[in-house]
This record gives sequence, structure tokens and C-alpha cells, in this order.
Amino acid sequence: MATVSDIIAFVQESVGHSLRSDEGVQHGSAEDEVENVVVCWMATREALRRAGEAGADLVIGHESLYYPYNAVNRTDLPGGWQAWRINRTRAELLDAHRLTFVRLHGSLDELCIFDDFAAKLGLGEPVQADGLAKVYEIEPCTLRELADRVKERAGMAHVRVSAPDGLDRAVSRVGLPWGGLGLFVNVGYQQKLLEAGCDVLIAGEACSYGFRFSAECGVPMIETSHEGSENPGLRHFCDILRERFPELNIEFFEVAPSWGWH
Repeated sequence: MATVSDIIAFVQESVGHSLRSDEGVQHGSAEDEVENVVVCWMATREALRRAGEAGADLVIGHESLYYPYNAVNRTDLPGGWQAWRINRTRAELLDAHRLTFVRLHGSLDELCIFDDFAAKLGLGEPVQADGLAKVYEIEPCTLRELADRVKERAGMAHVRVSAPDGLDRAVSRVGLPWGGLGLFVNVGYQQKLLEAGCDVLIAGEACSYGFRFSAECGVPMIETSHEGSENPGLRHFCDILRERFPELNIEFFEVAPSWGWH
């Protein structure tokens, strides 16, 4: 029977390096045997409840298990953070259902998440790449036309757009700050894309500071959502796991954005 360690070893072999410092077993034991797995973007209350209903042994999540971000690896946490309602509830559900939790973050970005976001957007092969800082060329179109295309591809009724030169500006070189790389804490990634000559960015999640960074540099940005940019790759990861571990029952739990349009 496969163990948690076997799954981790497979991921490490697939990406060619050990897990990053923010990855790995964050609840339970690496030696636990596994029959049923739930893969999700974040181990939300709903995802953990579903894992319990499915009789899962293991939950694989992409994002931070607890708040504040990456709490299990930090030394600057506020007092009493474990008792915050969201953290307490998640810990109680993990314990109640005897679940092991593994975070696979940057390793899954490398393995499939980034490329699957590009594929969902119909971008083809990159024309320039420095690791996961990639540039894609498209037929010139207006920002308005590209935003409409992104909405259709992402299955969204609306997207947020910064348009420093208006929606009728022509664009043709796309960079992808997927996941949370449109946030202000990650503007260094935006800068790499701007230096590579991008004239438009399609992001996962962005914020006002993040939008303003590229906008003041004259480059517009279209925001989809953090979850929406990463769920396709996580669904693909389930297929990758099934091929390697056909004996496992693997379920993808889709975490939707926590907000909506009114």
C-alpha cells in the first residue's frame, strides 16, 4: 500500500528536487498508509468536510493550511493564532477525520499548474522563458478584446482590468502572474515580466497595490482569480497521481472564489 512518503517522493522525482521549505506534511505523519486522497486548492472547512465524507486518509492542498499565511513555518506569529476560529475549525476537522495534510505549493506550480493556466487561456508555447517567468505572443488585439477572451476562457462573467491607456490599446505580449503573483508582495515577479517586454499581464489574484505597480509602468493587467488560475492544474495533478498510483482513489475538490459580483 502506498504511503504519504511514496507520494512525496514521486512529486520530488517529477520536479527534480526536494520539496520547498513551505511544503510537506503539515498534519499527521509521512508514514501513514493511503487509500483515499482528496486534492484541493486550499484545505477549507468545506474541503475537509468532503474529505471526511469520502473516507479520505490524505488531503493534498496547494495553499497555506492556517492563517496567517504559511503559519506552520513562521516565527513571527501573533499570540493565540491557533485559537482563531478558522484555524481551530480546520485543526478539529483534520483530527476528527484522522486526516494527514500535505502542502504541495511551488512543486505543483512547476509540475503542471503554471502551464495548465497558460493552456486554459489558449496561449500556446512561450516565446521567452526564465524559469516560470514566461512571455507569450498573441495576435495583436485590443485590451478589451483580450479581456473578453479571458472571460470566456476562464468561464467568468466579469474580470477586473487595469487600463492605463484605455481599453482600446493594442496588446500582443502576455505575461502570467498566476496564483497570487499579482499581489503587492510579489511585484518582483511583475518586474521580471515587464523587463521581458510584456505589454499586458493576465493574473490570478491581484490587489490595488499590485494593479498600480504595473499600471504606473504603462502595462495593463487582467485579473481572473487565485483559485481559477490554479484549479485546472490541480485537477490535472489528480490525473498524474492516478497514472502513477492506480490503486488509490483520488478526488478533486474544487474550491471556488470566496467572493462574487453583486
